[in-house]
Amino acid sequence: MPLAHSEEGLVLPSQLNKQGKFVVPGEKIGVIEEFLPGPGIYVDGGDLRAANVGFLLLNLAERKMSVFRPTRLKGAACTPRPGSIVIGETVSTQLTYCLIRIWMVGPRHLPGFFTGLLHISNVGLRVKNMFNVARPGDVVRARVISTKNRIRHLSIANKKLGVIYAFCSQCGELLRARPDKKLVCDACGSIELRKLASDYGRALL
Repeated sequence: MPLAHSEEGLVLPSQLNKQGKFVVPGEKIGVIEEFLPGPGIYVDGGDLRAANVGFLLLNLAERKMSVFRPTRLKGAACTPRPGSIVIGETVSTQLTYCLIRIWMVGPRHLPGFFTGLLHISNVGLRVKNMFNVARPGDVVRARVISTKNRIRHLSIANKKLGVIYAFCSQCGELLRARPDKKLVCDACGSIELRKLASDYGRALL
């Protein structure tokens, strides 16, 4: 893939390696001192993070980062129903439940989002609390099991369901899964637990 060069004539190898990288919502992809935020990017305390799934595009001439969804990911809007497989971002974690902002139903991305509730009884594992299941910022794949009282109740009681991308609660970097299914942060060394889907870190969104 041909790359643009900066006006200053200085392009770091680490910057070039990010071109075309697949990113997920909340993933840290740069800092405001190096790049300006473009479409699909938001600023979080000086860090540049992806606002949606897609591929990273670097405009080195303007020092700007953007995230674009390929056309094939777009689809007509649909409503999560019992039996639907959904993907979303954890927005709140409490002792016995998590709130999930659903932005994908099956293969289709939604123009907006729905909110789902994942209760500790629907995790499929014995856990003391939900902080070892999913934390804010984590991307989760779940099944809708009920819409009782207009609440979309979710379950991850299946090996294919659970967290598919998790971020360090200390520094925000993407966590790497070890063979023992614990997660490690290569940036700060933090070790964390989640309920992982079988394709953690490899899921296509």
